[in-house]
Amino acid sequence: MSTTGVQRRRGGLIDRRLAARVSATRRYLLTAVGVGFASTACVVAQAVLLASIVSSVVLHGSTLGAVAPRLAGLAAAFVARALLGWAGEAAAQRTGAAVASTLRRQLLRHALDLGPVWLSGERVGELSLAATRGTNALTVYFGRYLPQAVLAALAPIGILAWVGAEDWPSFVILLGLVALVPVAMVHFGRESATRTRLQWRRLSSLSARFLDMLHGLPTLRAFGREAHGRREVAEATDGLRQTTLSTLRVAFASALALEFLAGIGTGLVAMVLGLRLLGGHVSLYTAVAVLLVSPEVFLPLRRAGAEFHASAEGQAAADRILSVLDVEAVPLGSRGDGRSGSVQPPPDLTRTGRESGSIARRRAALSAQHVTVSFPGRPTPALHDFSLELHDGEHVALVGPSGSGKSTAIGLFLGFVRPGAGRVVVGGYDVALAEPATWRDLLAWVPQRPHLLHGTIEDNLRIADPDASEARLARAIELVGLSHTVDGLPDGISTMVGEGGVSLSAGERQRLALARAVVRDASIVLLDEPVAHLDAHTEAALRDTLGPWLESRSVLVAAHRPELVARLDRVVRLGTGPGVSRADSEPDSGPEEVDEDSPRLGHEAAYEEGHEAAYEEGHEAAYEEEHEAAYAAEDLEKGTGETEDVAEAASQ
Repeated sequence: MSTTGVQRRRGGLIDRRLAARVSATRRYLLTAVGVGFASTACVVAQAVLLASIVSSVVLHGSTLGAVAPRLAGLAAAFVARALLGWAGEAAAQRTGAAVASTLRRQLLRHALDLGPVWLSGERVGELSLAATRGTNALTVYFGRYLPQAVLAALAPIGILAWVGAEDWPSFVILLGLVALVPVAMVHFGRESATRTRLQWRRLSSLSARFLDMLHGLPTLRAFGREAHGRREVAEATDGLRQTTLSTLRVAFASALALEFLAGIGTGLVAMVLGLRLLGGHVSLYTAVAVLLVSPEVFLPLRRAGAEFHASAEGQAAADRILSVLDVEAVPLGSRGDGRSGSVQPPPDLTRTGRESGSIARRRAALSAQHVTVSFPGRPTPALHDFSLELHDGEHVALVGPSGSGKSTAIGLFLGFVRPGAGRVVVGGYDVALAEPATWRDLLAWVPQRPHLLHGTIEDNLRIADPDASEARLARAIELVGLSHTVDGLPDGISTMVGEGGVSLSAGERQRLALARAVVRDASIVLLDEPVAHLDAHTEAALRDTLGPWLESRSVLVAAHRPELVARLDRVVRLGTGPGVSRADSEPDSGPEEVDEDSPRLGHEAAYEEGHEAAYEEGHEAAYEEEHEAAYAAEDLEKGTGETEDVAEAASQ
């Protein structure tokens, strides 16, 4: 379930929690505030010097030579103010860049710490928007609004103090009108924040919906629902347009109110000074100096109001960013008391020999001891008192009806699922204590729906081992039966594949994931429905070619197909007791006895397995169904030789 809201501590116009997240930028913020104060001092200096020059020339007939030093000082004040403006802009840009990179890094690192189970319940488009446009929008908040807000709170006080020392009636007028500015800012600021948060939610919804529609486009085409998708996007776009216009109306009204107060204040001061100057109650020097400074009293406040509206989108995005950062994550390798720890492997554990193509044999067992796993929103545990031991070189199948916890069990050994109770050991390392890098190097994993990155086939294979030789890559491709396909491509192994492997069929993606596992050459192999998208002929060929490679490795397979299970050493059956999943281990008894609780086998059972993963990891079943149909539609269009099973899935 997505985490769409967060309770924010509102201590005024500045979100203190958000400011605390980027403490590294405080130096830049102090620089920006210091530049603002210096610029304000230059304004007062300009007013004083200009008033002195005018008074000397008009009243005393001073010559150019007499006022030349003051003219030079006035020019220096103008130059200094221009240089300070440039320095303030540079500080704002630097602050913005630091904020964007810091928050984006924090967000991505925390999302990785939360793991795939949490990510699977989130909308990818929404998270991507927060990590890109959201963090960029916060650059205005930190680089411009935050320094200006501090300046707006302090600079008018200094200017008013100077005005009070020079002319108290003008001080009273300006003080009364300046006191009204925060009232207007708070009123319009709250309204703008409310509408901007609504705008951001609609923009996030549009981004997520559009990305989901792109992912499900083959399904929409297969069932003739493209027009429905276009209507949904058009309606969401129209709603975003209306919300954006209403937000702009509030911003324009706020700017008008602040300009009105500033104009009224300056006009009243000018009128009072003029009348008192005619009556001889104030000097020309004081009248000119105070009149020149009066607009500058409102300038920091007006700029703060303008920057607040410019940064409103960033503050709305901060709600989403903070909602992710506030989700508690217990990093692997932590004891729970803030200290990291490690478990030394047994003396007979050695590392995998990769380039040689062979493995230095070692005890590389998996072990789960009385493990219980629960997911938020699910009334019963996904696994309860689950125990399993995979011995060195043993091949074990996890079978059971949908929802019994097979994918959850695989996730335990990968560190994607954190147990509420019990102990998980991988290759002699306690997963709860050891650093992930120490034991994940022992594992190769093929998920039920592998993800391929935008890049070449070689790039996707080298994810498993960047230093793998070309011979190892070619051998891996040959073992999974993709040699003929790759050789037939114009660029061979250098052929580009789209994000998610869109240019490949579901079966080709699955075999490429298997090839990636071969390249990794780990001593423990975890397979989650590895042949779900393959036809019977391809599956049989894979069993024959991969069998010798898997022979010397410890293998744990979550499977439905009886032909695959029949070749394994042992079957661990996950059955649903009174609302919980337990494991019953037994020797393999042949295909006719495998998973008798499940009414369907083969590709239909694999289809159900997708719903199991959706239930265990927080997806809606309908979302998984859309992706399964998308796989079916792609293969039907491509005619890859796997159409028999795919057609059966598409008919569901």
